[in-house]
Amino acid sequence: RVLAFISCKGGSGSTFLATNLAYALSAGGAKRVALIDMNLQFGDASLFVSDSKPLATLSDVATQIHRLDPSFLSSSMVSVTPNFSVLAAPSDPAHASDVKPEHIDAIIKLARRQYDFIVLDVGRSLDPVSIRALDHADTIYPVLQTTLPYIRDGKRLLTVFRNLEYGSDKVELIVNRHDNNSDIRLKDLEEAFDTTHLRTMPNHYDAAARSVNQGVPITRLAPDSQLSQALMAMARGLTGEAAPAQGA
Repeated sequence: RVLAFISCKGGSGSTFLATNLAYALSAGGAKRVALIDMNLQFGDASLFVSDSKPLATLSDVATQIHRLDPSFLSSSMVSVTPNFSVLAAPSDPAHASDVKPEHIDAIIKLARRQYDFIVLDVGRSLDPVSIRALDHADTIYPVLQTTLPYIRDGKRLLTVFRNLEYGSDKVELIVNRHDNNSDIRLKDLEEAFDTTHLRTMPNHYDAAARSVNQGVPITRLAPDSQLSQALMAMARGLTGEAAPAQGA
């Protein structure tokens, strides 16, 4: 399955959720998971889960697309665990233009055969490359927070998705850093987006910040955190696996 995370507005936490969900999906050991960083100009997803410097990036794969096979794709990725790998974004923003929509077609088509889950961190841009990635997604997770600018941009994004003829069953909004004491209630969001299917991720800023600063997935660093529990519950819902042992 291909899962795409896209930010309704900068700073939503979509990269954090994409990388940490990908790790949680792999934590049971039975599923092979690939994360592809589609934030072509300023992507840094690999830093969220690994301290290893990528030896190759998405632009390297794109410029050598004639070599694409399982071995070449695997060797171009950062191996976080034996069953979780990350294809990093270009290290130089100037190389973003190396990646074309047809490259995304080829890479995702191959990755579908090699991995159980492919998580795409799309960033925020909507261009031919990111739209092609979203076309391939089985589920798109727009990420927002409970402030009016996020809600406004979230509604704009959903309008774009409707124009692209994405069905409502393909899109599931995630409310990140959710706080029951917020001025804007969950009920207000449901009315604003005309949906009762909102997934929430609780606010645990300290644990999330430590996870990012150390490059260690939060479910490993702080397994008892409410945020870790929510991510693991989401992963279990997608994989159908039982809860992994804490700290795994």
